[in-house]
Amino acid sequence: MASFQRQSSAISNASSSSFMDNSVLLSISTLRQLIINNIEYFQKLRSSTGEKFYTLFCVIEQEADAMRPTVEALERISHNFDFDPKVPGNGYRSLVQVVDACVDRLIKVVRSISQTRESYLFRSGFHLKELESYGAVLGQLRVILGYAQKLVAYSEPGNLFPNNDEQFPENVMLEVQALDRECFYGRCLGFQFCESLWQPLQTVAVALASYAEGYQKYEGPFSRVASSFFHRFRPRQSKSGRYLTNPEARGKQILDITNKSDIRFCKAFWSITEGDVIAEMCNLMAGSVAVNKLIQIQPHNFEMERSDGEGETATITPPCAHTGPAPVQIRLLCFVEREGQGWLNEAEEIAFQQMGKSSKKAKQKIEKPPSPMSKGLLIHIHGGGFVAHTSKSHEIYLRSWAKDLGVPIVSIDYSLAPEQPFPRAFEECFFAYAWAVKNAPYLGSTGEHICLAGDSSGGNLCTAVAMRAASYGIQVPDGIVTMYTPFAVHHSASPSRLLCLLDPLLPFGVLMRCLSAYVDLKEEFMTEEKVTSMVDNANDRILGSPKRSSMKSGEGSPVVGEKEEKKVEEEENGNSTKVATPTTTKEGLNGDIISDIIVPPSSDSVSSFMEEVPPTDIEKLEQVSDAIDNATIGQGDGQTDTNGEQSSPEAIAIFDPSHPPNTADHPNSLPADIDAISLDSKPEADREEEDEEDSVPLSPKSREDLHLDLKEEGLAGDEEVQTPTSFVNSPIRVFKDAPIMRNPYVSPLFSDEELLKGLPPVHIIGCALDPLLDDSISFAKKLRGMGKPVFLEIVNQLPHGFLNFSTVGKECKEASMVCVRHIMHVLYGFQDNDFENLGD
Repeated sequence: MASFQRQSSAISNASSSSFMDNSVLLSISTLRQLIINNIEYFQKLRSSTGEKFYTLFCVIEQEADAMRPTVEALERISHNFDFDPKVPGNGYRSLVQVVDACVDRLIKVVRSISQTRESYLFRSGFHLKELESYGAVLGQLRVILGYAQKLVAYSEPGNLFPNNDEQFPENVMLEVQALDRECFYGRCLGFQFCESLWQPLQTVAVALASYAEGYQKYEGPFSRVASSFFHRFRPRQSKSGRYLTNPEARGKQILDITNKSDIRFCKAFWSITEGDVIAEMCNLMAGSVAVNKLIQIQPHNFEMERSDGEGETATITPPCAHTGPAPVQIRLLCFVEREGQGWLNEAEEIAFQQMGKSSKKAKQKIEKPPSPMSKGLLIHIHGGGFVAHTSKSHEIYLRSWAKDLGVPIVSIDYSLAPEQPFPRAFEECFFAYAWAVKNAPYLGSTGEHICLAGDSSGGNLCTAVAMRAASYGIQVPDGIVTMYTPFAVHHSASPSRLLCLLDPLLPFGVLMRCLSAYVDLKEEFMTEEKVTSMVDNANDRILGSPKRSSMKSGEGSPVVGEKEEKKVEEEENGNSTKVATPTTTKEGLNGDIISDIIVPPSSDSVSSFMEEVPPTDIEKLEQVSDAIDNATIGQGDGQTDTNGEQSSPEAIAIFDPSHPPNTADHPNSLPADIDAISLDSKPEADREEEDEEDSVPLSPKSREDLHLDLKEEGLAGDEEVQTPTSFVNSPIRVFKDAPIMRNPYVSPLFSDEELLKGLPPVHIIGCALDPLLDDSISFAKKLRGMGKPVFLEIVNQLPHGFLNFSTVGKECKEASMVCVRHIMHVLYGFQDNDFENLGD
């Protein structure tokens, strides 16, 4: 066992082991010195611009001073929560690291002001906005650190989650959810991550804000995507075009989306990458592979030999939850064609013959003998919050993995929530895993070494599948590799989960909705009065945090940089009429699940923000939903001609147990060639654009009058929630009383030792800035406490889902290679020295 512990320490990322070496307290001192210098300079000026700078510097100085004690306290205790002294990392460290990143950005801004303030080219307006934005972020981070301190009081040393959820104040989590987060999604978006990701994250944010506007106006998926691109590149033609040039408007829109949109909006936006055009662009960057085939496994019972050596067998049954037995689809990728994979080419030929076409790939293919079977096989389960994505959108890194690993990769396309909640996805993944192990020769592998790997929600499913394989007594994988995985599908607070408040890719509301959708929990609505009370309490009374992007300058003094107060939206369809959301039956979005061709649930389902659906549109939405239910929409990996037409749709090879490959009767194959139904409708009339002024009011010259209200008052009383309205929803209360959240196959962190003892060696890759970091550390500690082999590595300065950015950022590519090295460790038994030799 000692060797495994040394391994886990030795392979820790050097960057993550050093991110706490330079104390943030030193950075705060440096910032304070620079600020004092600028205060003395601008205090002498008699211009309005000088007064604005003077007031901002005074407020930021007080924010930094007020934050120092909390940062110092967290730094003192953070090491108690590490997995290992050589693998430092936990949510408390991450929060301090975020503060350090913010202070570092402020230092750069203040230094730039100091160096150029006397120049004729001094950009006063730009520097004022930068200073105001990062000052607001610093103030909100101080509030978040205050909540982290509360978590320490309810946690034992070394335990990142509260000891007893029943005793943890419920209002704390509700106030955290209601905390103002607009400043994190505007000008400062992604400041905590490595610099190479700033531009990609800004692009994603602009696309999200623009898509949300098109989502409300248009019904068709193509129209929504097209409108978002139009709004992005033609800012003068649409109100949403300002998201490209106005970070503050973008932050406001993103915050509104993450607070109010339902899970169907998340599914629709995340599934943009499933489109053929975007998928092909990503695949061009990722490189080509010789084998990229879809295989459909027909539902059937089969026997697998138990691994106890007594000759007994276990019966594997097809997935049946919710909709009954149905096929399961997998994708096979291999860098070179190997022996045993020839039947896939024949199946593809049959598919194109049935279409009346011929395969261009087959014509251009140069016949050469296939390579020998690989001894290894990688079974991959993709992420997507249990609600979105397929293997297609994850090819961007799977293709490079196929080349680097030299083994066939099987990626499982499981059914998605909320249409198919737990345990459907779990059953399908286990069925596909067992089938792949039994039929490895048909996939180009002898199956001697098998690795099970998954990112995000896929890592959760990988762990659950391995536990089920161990309980069945069948062959378990040689190892599991998980990346930024939620091991606790639960509402429990932890310091790293507070990062959801500022994470651009995994906001708090989105995370809660994904988890609740997976376990089929309905979201709970709260009254507008309740939310308003919590927001006021969280922002003003607890720690004196400034509202929105403004900062307090003392009672009775003007607020610097404060915009006009947000107008209260006229609730023409809100309070006056209670609107029910359209529902679908079990045959709804997955109504074709029993058919011969199964396409993963369509991401083009039509829904709307609950509070914005007029009653007169319900019938129309139901008609559109029925149209989707009765159609099978192709998600093929087709080739596009120069004229833009789809010329080579992707074929699906059907594995029929009654007609196995390499026999006289070849399996049938049918193409996923049905055109997507156009649901475009005429856009609504554009709303009148309102001009927003970003003027900064003047402040008094007396520095003594500028102070923060730092007194701490008690939490808001637990007022009774009134009749729900369509305003803000929170599943936290429902989570607390739901037994399913502690199901071991839902939350492996809560599994008992009897189930976990059958797990193979587990490799866990976490991100220092990932809201799910504490899940990884807690699960690694639990396995180590049982004496199980576990390897933990933490990469730094990268977001949740870094694998999908592996082609646009050097750091993400290096982190992807970290995952490859761990998979090699499972497949080939490489040790640390072998990793170093393979570095080039």
